[in-house]
Amino acid sequence: MKQKKYKEALKWVQSAIAIAELNYKKTANESELNTYYYEQATHYNNLSTIAYQLGEFSKAEILFDKSFYFATKSQNAEKMRDYYQHRYLFNRKRNNLKETAKYQEKYITLRDSVFDIERAQNFAELETKYQSEKTEKELLKSKAVALESETEIKKKNFQFILLFVFIFGIVLISYLIYRQQKLKQKQQEQEFELKSAISTIENQSKLQEQRLNISRDLHDNIGAQLTFIISSVDNIKYAFDIDNPKLDNKLTTISSFAKETIVELRDTIWAMNSNEITFEDLEIRINNYIEKAKEAKNQISFSFAIDPVLKTQKLTSIQGMNIYRTIQEAVNNSIKYADATVISINVKTDNDQTKITIQDNGIGFEQTTIQKGNGLKNMQKRIEEIDGEFILISGNEGTKIIILLKSSGL
Repeated sequence: MKQKKYKEALKWVQSAIAIAELNYKKTANESELNTYYYEQATHYNNLSTIAYQLGEFSKAEILFDKSFYFATKSQNAEKMRDYYQHRYLFNRKRNNLKETAKYQEKYITLRDSVFDIERAQNFAELETKYQSEKTEKELLKSKAVALESETEIKKKNFQFILLFVFIFGIVLISYLIYRQQKLKQKQQEQEFELKSAISTIENQSKLQEQRLNISRDLHDNIGAQLTFIISSVDNIKYAFDIDNPKLDNKLTTISSFAKETIVELRDTIWAMNSNEITFEDLEIRINNYIEKAKEAKNQISFSFAIDPVLKTQKLTSIQGMNIYRTIQEAVNNSIKYADATVISINVKTDNDQTKITIQDNGIGFEQTTIQKGNGLKNMQKRIEEIDGEFILISGNEGTKIIILLKSSGL
Protein backbone atom coordinates (compact mmCIF):
# COMPACT_ATOMS: atom_id res chain seq x y z
CA MET A 1 0.00 0.00 0.00
CA LYS A 2 2.90 2.36 0.68
CA GLN A 3 4.07 1.71 -2.88
CA LYS A 4 0.52 2.57 -4.05
CA LYS A 5 0.10 -0.84 -5.69
CA TYR A 6 -3.48 -0.97 -4.50
CA LYS A 7 -4.76 -3.77 -6.73
CA GLU A 8 -1.92 -6.05 -5.65
CA ALA A 9 -2.40 -5.02 -1.99
CA LEU A 10 -6.13 -5.87 -2.27
CA LYS A 11 -5.37 -9.59 -2.76
CA TRP A 12 -3.11 -9.74 0.32
CA VAL A 13 -5.59 -7.88 2.59
CA GLN A 14 -8.44 -10.17 1.48
CA SER A 15 -6.22 -13.19 2.23
CA ALA A 16 -5.41 -11.74 5.69
CA ILE A 17 -9.17 -11.35 6.44
CA ALA A 18 -9.82 -14.94 5.41
CA ILE A 19 -6.95 -16.21 7.60
CA ALA A 20 -8.20 -14.22 10.60
CA GLU A 21 -11.72 -15.64 10.15
CA LEU A 22 -10.34 -19.17 9.83
CA ASN A 23 -8.13 -18.84 12.92
CA TYR A 24 -11.03 -17.54 14.97
CA LYS A 25 -13.34 -20.35 13.84
CA LYS A 26 -10.67 -22.95 14.66
CA THR A 27 -10.02 -21.68 18.19
CA ALA A 28 -13.58 -20.45 18.99
CA ASN A 29 -12.00 -19.00 22.13
CA GLU A 30 -13.56 -15.90 23.68
CA SER A 31 -10.16 -14.83 25.00
CA GLU A 32 -8.99 -14.43 21.38
CA LEU A 33 -11.84 -12.04 20.49
CA ASN A 34 -9.92 -8.82 21.19
CA THR A 35 -7.05 -9.98 18.96
CA TYR A 36 -9.55 -10.95 16.26
CA TYR A 37 -11.37 -7.56 16.43
CA TYR A 38 -8.04 -5.69 16.47
CA GLU A 39 -6.77 -7.52 13.34
CA GLN A 40 -10.05 -7.15 11.44
CA ALA A 41 -10.24 -3.43 12.29
CA THR A 42 -6.80 -3.06 10.67
CA HIS A 43 -7.74 -5.14 7.61
CA TYR A 44 -11.07 -3.41 6.89
CA ASN A 45 -9.46 0.00 7.40
CA ASN A 46 -6.91 -1.02 4.73
CA LEU A 47 -9.68 -2.28 2.42
CA SER A 48 -11.53 1.05 2.82
CA THR A 49 -8.36 2.94 1.91
CA ILE A 50 -7.76 0.76 -1.17
CA ALA A 51 -11.38 1.24 -2.31
CA TYR A 52 -11.36 5.03 -2.17
CA GLN A 53 -7.85 5.22 -3.66
CA LEU A 54 -9.24 3.23 -6.62
CA GLY A 55 -12.23 5.60 -6.86
CA GLU A 56 -14.77 3.08 -5.49
CA PHE A 57 -16.36 5.49 -3.00
CA SER A 58 -19.63 3.59 -2.40
CA LYS A 59 -17.72 0.41 -1.64
CA ALA A 60 -15.41 2.41 0.67
CA GLU A 61 -18.42 3.63 2.71
CA ILE A 62 -19.53 0.03 3.35
CA LEU A 63 -16.02 -1.07 4.28
CA PHE A 64 -15.57 1.93 6.64
CA ASP A 65 -18.71 0.81 8.52
CA LYS A 66 -17.14 -2.63 9.05
CA SER A 67 -13.86 -1.02 10.09
CA PHE A 68 -15.72 1.13 12.64
CA TYR A 69 -17.56 -1.94 13.95
CA PHE A 70 -14.37 -3.92 14.57
CA ALA A 71 -12.47 -0.89 15.95
CA THR A 72 -15.30 -0.31 18.47
CA LYS A 73 -15.38 -4.00 19.40
CA SER A 74 -11.61 -4.06 19.95
CA GLN A 75 -11.89 -1.19 22.49
CA ASN A 76 -8.53 0.01 21.21
CA ALA A 77 -7.95 3.77 20.97
CA GLU A 78 -5.22 3.27 18.35
CA LYS A 79 -7.66 1.51 15.98
CA MET A 80 -10.27 4.23 16.48
CA ARG A 81 -7.60 6.85 15.78
CA ASP A 82 -6.66 5.09 12.50
CA TYR A 83 -10.34 4.84 11.55
CA TYR A 84 -10.92 8.60 12.05
CA GLN A 85 -7.70 9.45 10.21
CA HIS A 86 -8.69 7.54 7.06
CA ARG A 87 -12.26 8.78 7.33
CA TYR A 88 -11.10 12.37 7.16
CA LEU A 89 -8.64 11.60 4.30
CA PHE A 90 -11.48 9.83 2.45
CA ASN A 91 -13.85 12.83 2.80
CA ARG A 92 -11.07 15.22 1.82
CA LYS A 93 -10.55 13.18 -1.39
CA ARG A 94 -14.28 13.57 -2.11
CA ASN A 95 -14.13 17.33 -1.33
CA ASN A 96 -16.71 16.86 1.45
CA LEU A 97 -15.42 19.68 3.66
CA LYS A 98 -17.97 19.33 6.42
CA GLU A 99 -17.32 15.62 6.97
CA THR A 100 -13.57 16.21 6.55
CA ALA A 101 -13.52 18.75 9.37
CA LYS A 102 -15.67 16.52 11.58
CA TYR A 103 -13.45 13.45 11.27
CA GLN A 104 -10.24 15.46 11.34
CA GLU A 105 -11.24 16.90 14.69
CA LYS A 106 -12.04 13.44 16.07
CA TYR A 107 -8.76 12.13 14.70
CA ILE A 108 -6.68 14.92 16.29
CA THR A 109 -8.44 14.54 19.66
CA LEU A 110 -7.94 10.79 19.76
CA ARG A 111 -4.40 11.09 18.37
CA ASP A 112 -3.43 13.43 21.26
CA SER A 113 -5.06 11.08 23.74
CA VAL A 114 -3.13 8.15 22.35
CA PHE A 115 0.02 10.27 22.38
CA ASP A 116 -0.42 10.98 26.13
CA ILE A 117 -0.86 7.30 26.81
CA GLU A 118 2.18 6.44 24.71
CA ARG A 119 4.19 9.15 26.48
CA ALA A 120 3.30 7.70 29.90
CA GLN A 121 4.30 4.30 28.61
CA ASN A 122 7.62 5.73 27.40
CA PHE A 123 8.34 7.23 30.84
CA ALA A 124 7.61 3.88 32.44
CA GLU A 125 9.91 2.19 29.97
CA LEU A 126 12.69 4.69 30.71
CA GLU A 127 12.35 4.02 34.42
CA THR A 128 12.55 0.31 33.82
CA LYS A 129 15.55 0.84 31.57
CA TYR A 130 17.28 2.89 34.27
CA GLN A 131 16.76 0.15 36.79
CA SER A 132 17.95 -2.50 34.37
CA GLU A 133 21.23 -0.64 33.68
CA LYS A 134 22.39 -1.52 37.13
CA THR A 135 22.14 -5.18 36.43
CA GLU A 136 23.66 -4.78 32.97
CA LYS A 137 27.07 -3.95 34.40
CA GLU A 138 27.03 -7.26 36.18
CA LEU A 139 26.31 -8.96 32.92
CA LEU A 140 29.21 -7.29 31.08
CA LYS A 141 31.67 -9.95 31.99
CA SER A 142 29.39 -12.73 30.86
CA LYS A 143 28.64 -10.71 27.70
CA ALA A 144 32.35 -10.43 26.98
CA VAL A 145 32.59 -14.20 27.05
CA ALA A 146 29.49 -14.44 24.88
CA LEU A 147 30.95 -11.84 22.52
CA GLU A 148 34.10 -13.87 22.14
CA SER A 149 31.99 -16.91 21.36
CA GLU A 150 29.92 -14.84 18.92
CA THR A 151 33.12 -13.67 17.19
CA GLU A 152 34.15 -17.29 16.73
CA ILE A 153 30.71 -18.09 15.28
CA LYS A 154 30.95 -15.13 12.89
CA LYS A 155 34.37 -16.32 11.82
CA LYS A 156 32.97 -19.76 11.04
CA ASN A 157 30.00 -18.19 9.27
CA PHE A 158 32.39 -16.10 7.16
CA GLN A 159 34.35 -19.21 6.25
CA PHE A 160 31.12 -20.97 5.33
CA ILE A 161 30.09 -18.00 3.15
CA LEU A 162 33.48 -18.10 1.40
CA LEU A 163 33.06 -21.83 0.78
CA PHE A 164 29.53 -21.26 -0.53
CA VAL A 165 30.73 -18.49 -2.88
CA PHE A 166 33.53 -20.75 -4.11
CA ILE A 167 31.13 -23.66 -4.79
CA PHE A 168 28.62 -21.31 -6.42
CA GLY A 169 31.41 -19.93 -8.63
CA ILE A 170 32.39 -23.44 -9.74
CA VAL A 171 28.74 -24.31 -10.48
CA LEU A 172 28.25 -21.07 -12.40
CA ILE A 173 31.41 -21.59 -14.47
CA SER A 174 30.39 -25.21 -15.15
CA TYR A 175 26.96 -24.04 -16.27
CA LEU A 176 28.44 -21.38 -18.55
CA ILE A 177 30.81 -23.95 -20.10
CA TYR A 178 27.92 -26.39 -20.56
CA ARG A 179 25.75 -23.66 -22.10
CA GLN A 180 28.58 -22.66 -24.43
CA GLN A 181 28.98 -26.29 -25.52
CA LYS A 182 25.23 -26.58 -26.16
CA LEU A 183 25.26 -23.37 -28.22
CA LYS A 184 28.24 -24.64 -30.17
CA GLN A 185 26.53 -27.98 -30.76
CA LYS A 186 23.34 -26.24 -31.87
CA GLN A 187 25.35 -24.01 -34.22
CA GLN A 188 27.06 -27.08 -35.68
CA GLU A 189 23.66 -28.76 -36.19
CA GLN A 190 22.35 -25.65 -37.94
CA GLU A 191 25.45 -25.53 -40.15
CA PHE A 192 24.95 -29.22 -40.98
CA GLU A 193 21.28 -28.63 -41.82
CA LEU A 194 22.27 -25.66 -43.99
CA LYS A 195 24.89 -27.73 -45.82
CA SER A 196 22.36 -30.55 -46.30
CA ALA A 197 19.82 -28.08 -47.68
CA ILE A 198 22.41 -26.59 -50.05
CA SER A 199 23.43 -30.11 -51.13
CA THR A 200 19.77 -31.02 -51.74
CA ILE A 201 19.24 -27.88 -53.81
CA GLU A 202 22.41 -28.61 -55.81
CA ASN A 203 21.28 -32.22 -56.41
CA GLN A 204 17.86 -31.01 -57.48
CA SER A 205 19.47 -28.50 -59.79
CA LYS A 206 21.69 -31.22 -61.32
CA LEU A 207 18.69 -33.54 -61.63
CA GLN A 208 16.68 -30.81 -63.34
CA GLU A 209 19.61 -30.16 -65.67
CA GLN A 210 19.80 -33.86 -66.50
CA ARG A 211 16.07 -33.97 -67.14
CA LEU A 212 16.37 -30.99 -69.47
CA ASN A 213 19.26 -32.65 -71.31
CA ILE A 214 17.30 -35.91 -71.68
CA SER A 215 14.16 -34.11 -72.85
CA ARG A 216 16.25 -32.07 -75.30
CA ASP A 217 17.84 -35.26 -76.66
CA LEU A 218 14.44 -36.92 -76.96
CA HIS A 219 13.06 -33.92 -78.80
CA ASP A 220 16.06 -33.37 -81.07
CA ASN A 221 16.94 -36.99 -81.83
CA ILE A 222 13.89 -39.23 -81.48
CA GLY A 223 11.50 -36.44 -82.46
CA ALA A 224 13.55 -35.66 -85.54
CA GLN A 225 13.74 -39.34 -86.46
CA LEU A 226 9.99 -39.80 -86.09
CA THR A 227 9.38 -36.69 -88.17
CA PHE A 228 11.72 -38.13 -90.81
CA ILE A 229 9.74 -41.40 -90.78
CA ILE A 230 6.45 -39.55 -91.25
CA SER A 231 7.93 -37.47 -94.03
CA SER A 232 9.41 -40.54 -95.73
CA VAL A 233 6.15 -42.51 -95.54
CA ASP A 234 4.14 -39.56 -96.88
CA ASN A 235 6.67 -39.08 -99.70
CA ILE A 236 6.40 -42.77 -100.63
CA LYS A 237 2.61 -42.52 -100.72
CA TYR A 238 2.57 -39.43 -102.90
CA ALA A 239 5.64 -40.20 -105.01
CA PHE A 240 4.46 -43.64 -106.09
CA ASP A 241 1.14 -44.71 -107.42
CA ILE A 242 0.38 -47.50 -104.95
CA ASP A 243 -2.31 -49.86 -106.18
CA ASN A 244 -2.04 -52.27 -103.29
CA PRO A 245 -4.67 -51.23 -100.67
CA LYS A 246 -2.99 -53.27 -97.92
CA LEU A 247 0.32 -51.53 -98.49
CA ASP A 248 -1.40 -48.15 -98.61
CA ASN A 249 -3.19 -48.87 -95.32
CA LYS A 250 0.03 -50.11 -93.77
CA LEU A 251 1.88 -46.92 -94.74
CA THR A 252 -1.01 -44.82 -93.39
CA THR A 253 -0.92 -46.80 -90.14
CA ILE A 254 2.84 -46.27 -89.80
CA SER A 255 2.44 -42.52 -90.42
CA SER A 256 -0.43 -42.25 -87.89
CA PHE A 257 1.48 -44.30 -85.33
CA ALA A 258 4.57 -42.09 -85.75
CA LYS A 259 2.41 -38.96 -85.34
CA GLU A 260 0.78 -40.37 -82.18
CA THR A 261 4.23 -41.29 -80.88
CA ILE A 262 5.39 -37.68 -81.39
CA VAL A 263 2.36 -36.48 -79.41
CA GLU A 264 3.14 -39.00 -76.64
CA LEU A 265 6.79 -37.92 -76.71
CA ARG A 266 5.81 -34.27 -76.32
CA ASP A 267 3.56 -35.16 -73.38
CA THR A 268 6.43 -37.07 -71.75
CA ILE A 269 8.85 -34.17 -72.29
CA TRP A 270 6.26 -31.77 -70.86
CA ALA A 271 5.95 -33.90 -67.69
CA MET A 272 9.74 -34.29 -67.36
CA ASN A 273 10.29 -30.52 -67.55
CA SER A 274 7.60 -29.79 -64.94
CA ASN A 275 8.41 -30.05 -61.24
CA GLU A 276 4.73 -29.50 -60.48
CA ILE A 277 1.60 -30.03 -62.57
CA THR A 278 -1.82 -28.57 -61.73
CA PHE A 279 -5.21 -30.00 -62.61
CA GLU A 280 -5.58 -26.95 -64.85
CA ASP A 281 -2.53 -28.16 -66.85
CA LEU A 282 -4.13 -31.62 -67.06
CA GLU A 283 -7.40 -30.08 -68.19
CA ILE A 284 -5.66 -28.40 -71.13
CA ARG A 285 -3.88 -31.64 -72.14
CA ILE A 286 -7.00 -33.76 -71.79
CA ASN A 287 -9.07 -31.25 -73.78
CA ASN A 288 -6.45 -31.37 -76.56
CA TYR A 289 -6.66 -35.16 -76.55
CA ILE A 290 -10.48 -35.06 -76.64
CA GLU A 291 -10.42 -32.66 -79.61
CA LYS A 292 -8.24 -35.12 -81.55
CA ALA A 293 -10.54 -37.99 -80.51
CA LYS A 294 -13.54 -36.02 -81.79
CA GLU A 295 -11.87 -35.73 -85.19
CA ALA A 296 -11.45 -39.51 -85.32
CA LYS A 297 -14.88 -40.34 -83.85
CA ASN A 298 -17.22 -37.44 -84.53
CA GLN A 299 -20.29 -39.56 -83.66
CA ILE A 300 -19.18 -39.73 -79.98
CA SER A 301 -20.24 -36.96 -77.58
CA PHE A 302 -17.42 -36.01 -75.19
CA SER A 303 -17.77 -34.02 -71.94
CA PHE A 304 -15.13 -32.93 -69.44
CA ALA A 305 -15.87 -31.17 -66.13
CA ILE A 306 -13.48 -30.24 -63.31
CA ASP A 307 -14.30 -28.68 -59.95
CA PRO A 308 -12.97 -25.06 -60.03
CA VAL A 309 -11.44 -25.44 -56.54
CA LEU A 310 -9.18 -28.22 -57.88
CA LYS A 311 -7.75 -26.28 -60.83
CA THR A 312 -4.84 -24.87 -58.83
CA GLN A 313 -4.27 -28.13 -56.91
CA LYS A 314 -0.60 -29.08 -57.43
CA LEU A 315 0.64 -32.54 -58.38
CA THR A 316 4.12 -33.92 -58.83
CA SER A 317 5.17 -34.62 -62.41
CA ILE A 318 4.79 -38.38 -61.74
CA GLN A 319 1.31 -37.97 -60.28
CA GLY A 320 0.21 -35.68 -63.10
CA MET A 321 1.59 -37.97 -65.83
CA ASN A 322 0.10 -41.14 -64.31
CA ILE A 323 -3.34 -39.53 -64.00
CA TYR A 324 -3.14 -38.17 -67.56
CA ARG A 325 -2.05 -41.54 -69.03
CA THR A 326 -4.80 -43.38 -67.12
CA ILE A 327 -7.52 -41.02 -68.36
CA GLN A 328 -6.07 -41.21 -71.87
CA GLU A 329 -6.07 -45.03 -71.79
CA ALA A 330 -9.62 -45.17 -70.41
CA VAL A 331 -10.96 -42.85 -73.14
CA ASN A 332 -9.02 -44.76 -75.79
CA ASN A 333 -10.55 -48.08 -74.61
CA SER A 334 -14.05 -46.60 -74.73
CA ILE A 335 -13.47 -45.39 -78.29
CA LYS A 336 -11.99 -48.70 -79.49
CA TYR A 337 -14.06 -51.36 -77.73
CA ALA A 338 -17.16 -49.95 -76.04
CA ASP A 339 -19.15 -48.83 -79.10
CA ALA A 340 -20.12 -45.81 -76.96
CA THR A 341 -21.92 -42.64 -78.04
CA VAL A 342 -21.20 -40.68 -74.84
CA ILE A 343 -17.92 -40.46 -72.93
CA SER A 344 -17.69 -38.21 -69.86
CA ILE A 345 -14.81 -37.24 -67.58
CA ASN A 346 -15.57 -35.66 -64.19
CA VAL A 347 -13.08 -34.42 -61.57
CA LYS A 348 -14.37 -33.27 -58.17
CA THR A 349 -13.67 -33.29 -54.42
CA ASP A 350 -15.32 -35.96 -52.30
CA ASN A 351 -14.80 -35.39 -48.54
CA ASP A 352 -11.00 -35.57 -48.10
CA GLN A 353 -10.47 -37.21 -51.49
CA THR A 354 -10.22 -36.18 -55.13
CA LYS A 355 -12.52 -38.31 -57.27
CA ILE A 356 -11.93 -38.75 -61.03
CA THR A 357 -14.65 -40.59 -62.98
CA ILE A 358 -14.35 -41.73 -66.64
CA GLN A 359 -17.66 -43.16 -67.85
CA ASP A 360 -19.16 -44.34 -71.15
CA ASN A 361 -22.57 -45.67 -72.23
CA GLY A 362 -21.09 -48.51 -74.27
CA ILE A 363 -21.71 -52.23 -74.29
CA GLY A 364 -19.58 -52.92 -71.22
CA PHE A 365 -18.23 -56.34 -70.33
CA GLU A 366 -18.57 -59.07 -67.74
CA GLN A 367 -15.88 -58.42 -65.12
CA THR A 368 -15.92 -61.95 -63.70
CA THR A 369 -15.19 -63.63 -67.01
CA ILE A 370 -13.01 -61.14 -68.89
CA GLN A 371 -9.25 -61.30 -68.48
CA LYS A 372 -7.62 -57.96 -67.83
CA GLY A 373 -5.31 -56.88 -70.63
CA ASN A 374 -2.18 -54.78 -70.35
CA GLY A 375 -4.22 -51.60 -70.68
CA LEU A 376 -6.34 -52.18 -67.57
CA LYS A 377 -3.35 -53.56 -65.63
CA ASN A 378 -1.22 -50.54 -66.53
CA MET A 379 -3.98 -48.13 -65.50
CA GLN A 380 -4.36 -49.82 -62.12
CA LYS A 381 -0.60 -49.95 -61.60
CA ARG A 382 -0.18 -46.25 -62.48
CA ILE A 383 -2.80 -45.22 -59.89
CA GLU A 384 -1.43 -47.52 -57.18
CA GLU A 385 2.06 -46.06 -57.77
CA ILE A 386 0.77 -42.65 -56.60
CA ASP A 387 -1.04 -44.19 -53.57
CA GLY A 388 -4.45 -43.96 -55.23
CA GLU A 389 -7.35 -46.39 -55.55
CA PHE A 390 -8.47 -47.74 -58.93
CA ILE A 391 -12.09 -48.96 -59.23
CA LEU A 392 -13.55 -50.58 -62.37
CA ILE A 393 -17.31 -51.05 -62.81
CA SER A 394 -18.73 -52.47 -66.05
CA GLY A 395 -22.06 -53.89 -67.18
CA ASN A 396 -24.88 -53.54 -69.68
CA GLU A 397 -25.16 -49.79 -69.06
CA GLY A 398 -21.50 -49.10 -69.86
CA THR A 399 -18.16 -48.89 -68.14
CA LYS A 400 -17.13 -46.62 -65.29
CA ILE A 401 -13.58 -46.12 -64.00
CA ILE A 402 -13.17 -44.31 -60.67
CA ILE A 403 -9.83 -42.97 -59.42
CA LEU A 404 -9.68 -41.94 -55.74
CA LEU A 405 -6.76 -39.82 -54.54
CA LYS A 406 -6.22 -38.59 -51.01
CA SER A 407 -6.18 -34.78 -51.06
CA SER A 408 -3.51 -34.69 -48.31
CA GLY A 409 -1.22 -36.76 -50.54
CA LEU A 410 -1.41 -34.38 -53.50
